[in-house]
Amino acid sequence: MIRDQDKTQEELINELSELRTQIKNLEASKIVFKRAEAEIQQARSYAENIVETVREPILVLDGDLKIISANRSFYQTFKETPSETLGKLVYDLGNRQWDIPKLRMLLEEILPKRTHFSNFEVEHDFPTVGHKIMRLNARQIRQKGIIGRKMILLAAEDITRFKRLGRERKDFLSMFAHDMKNAVLISQGFLSRLISGKAGVLAKKQQTYLETIQDELKRLSLLVGDFLEFARLEAKGYKPLLVPCNIPAEIQKTIEAVALESQKKRITIAIEPQGTMIPMINGDVVKISRVLRNLLDNAIKYTGEGGAITVKAVDRGNEILVTFVDTGIGIPEERIPYIFDAFYKVIRDSKGSGLGLAIAKTIIEGHGGRIWAENGPAKGSVFSFTLPKQ
Repeated sequence: MIRDQDKTQEELINELSELRTQIKNLEASKIVFKRAEAEIQQARSYAENIVETVREPILVLDGDLKIISANRSFYQTFKETPSETLGKLVYDLGNRQWDIPKLRMLLEEILPKRTHFSNFEVEHDFPTVGHKIMRLNARQIRQKGIIGRKMILLAAEDITRFKRLGRERKDFLSMFAHDMKNAVLISQGFLSRLISGKAGVLAKKQQTYLETIQDELKRLSLLVGDFLEFARLEAKGYKPLLVPCNIPAEIQKTIEAVALESQKKRITIAIEPQGTMIPMINGDVVKISRVLRNLLDNAIKYTGEGGAITVKAVDRGNEILVTFVDTGIGIPEERIPYIFDAFYKVIRDSKGSGLGLAIAKTIIEGHGGRIWAENGPAKGSVFSFTLPKQ
């Protein structure tokens, strides 16, 4: 081993120079580390401030699904404390209250493939806060640069109260509509007796007034009927009663049923292409017929005198496509996204319940199909729906 006193002056100077270089590198590394630490702290503080301002309960998870932070709303809603939350695996929260199968599926199976998911409803009984219905939204965030790690933002909005109020409102309105329908039916019965002269001879003016009242009661009965049907479909989720269904035959029946109404406006209704073979499918015949009638009634309603309606049915391999094309007034573009919403009317002063298209949407989606609307290339509107071959 060479002792320092045996080294030449030049060797000592070189070692000293190398040592100074190492010290400078260490000092530079310290500066970089401090900057990185400051950036991490700044980014964390920034993220926490954003999360804290959000009203919905939010958890910030790392790539291992451990909780980095939570906002005040989360602690208040789910009765947790920071000491019981931070650093824990999300499933271990509250003595494993959060070990929810659907949550596991979303975080471990869906999120890694899609990077985000939205508006996924989960119901769960929490021992501490009771039954909750949560609307879950999550998104992966990959931080670049020095931080370079994955985070997950998980929003668990508590919608229990709104769901309960919605169900109560539907139940109340359904009972109200049912009672109203009974009153309408009784009124129609007595009114028919009056008009038929069974309660005495009526003057011509009296007869006219009573017939007007009868027409309005019929319209009211149809409105109440629409509401009751919609309420029944919505109550527990519509499940179609599947039987063999011949779509072209149902279309033909529907056209024949509206023949008188279309003739009044001199509207021609054609089926295209003629003679196309459409295979039988399994479907709820009564409800599919309801959809066909609804779409055809709408087409007649918004098509002017002498117009035309074309009904098309096409076999698309794994599904049947049915399309109604009319030469009517069309739909304002800004209103197309809302026309299948319950109680929405394209023309605000138009007669009708505003439920027909919502009912059609519920029926078609209950079959696993899709329904949509668009404007025609030149004039009028196009309503289409698909039904899967089951």
